[in-house]
Amino acid sequence: MAKVHYLDPIDYLSGKITKRHRTIYCYRYAIDLRYTTVHTTPTVAPTAAQLASNAKFRQAAQQTNTIMADVSQVQTYSTQWRAHMQTAHPRYRTLRGFIFAKVYLTL
Repeated sequence: MAKVHYLDPIDYLSGKITKRHRTIYCYRYAIDLRYTTVHTTPTVAPTAAQLASNAKFRQAAQQTNTIMADVSQVQTYSTQWRAHMQTAHPRYRTLRGFIFAKVYLTL
């Protein structure tokens, strides 16, 4: 018995349909996944652990920007990143992401 696959008139949507709608349509190309989400504002204050995590992320982002502005530091990270890209399964595809991960681990 044959299986029938109906084609949608629109393959996928990404983003909001209009500014008034709350629903956000998402599409992950790498794994061909379609889903929706709704961003809501939190009703409770953030916990101490959440505030600490946000502060750590903010500090790592600031240090990453400082490193990216300094050519000598970028060169050292660049050689490490190129060696990382030669591995079988590189985890960090961009230099900025690689630097951020290294800085975040040191905090």
